[in-house]
Amino acid sequence: MPAKPRDRTPGVHHFWVNATSHWDYFLDDVDRLAWIRLLIRVSQRGGWTVVAFCQMTTHVHGLVGVADDSLPRGMEYLNREYSRDFNARHGRSGHLVRKRYGSRRTTGGEDLLGVYEYVVLNPVEAGICARPSDWRWSSYGTTIKLSNDFPFVDAQEVIAETSGSIDELQKAVEGRAAEILRRRHVR
Repeated sequence: MPAKPRDRTPGVHHFWVNATSHWDYFLDDVDRLAWIRLLIRVSQRGGWTVVAFCQMTTHVHGLVGVADDSLPRGMEYLNREYSRDFNARHGRSGHLVRKRYGSRRTTGGEDLLGVYEYVVLNPVEAGICARPSDWRWSSYGTTIKLSNDFPFVDAQEVIAETSGSIDELQKAVEGRAAEILRRRHVR
């Protein structure tokens, strides 16, 4: 059965990519930076707005604002080039990406904020850190002005959902992080 057609409608799309089998998608900081450079190239070529991203070990999540139907082309390029470079660098062959990328267009402000929280809270949910700002490979620290590591990220659309306040966004995200930690300790 053919894969379901992608939602190519302009808007803010949550995307995710997983490594195949039990492979890591990122083995080191060089891999992480190479992927970021490709994301910047793809977003510049496609006129995308990078709203957020979070690199884990076996997968990556992103939120991008797309004004046209370029998401499939851009993601195909990003995955192909990253996989090729990763395999060459690590002496590996075969598919790096488990299956084609996943994506879902957000449906409004509340959905956008919820997806944003999901993306940046991935390392907290995985037990890697207690606060999302502690994870180096997420755009969250840049968004809340703790760093300027990823100046290409523009989360204004998400910030607008918290009355235009970075402090309110941080309060919402950190509150969800505290819920995740409480839930983990209750188990």
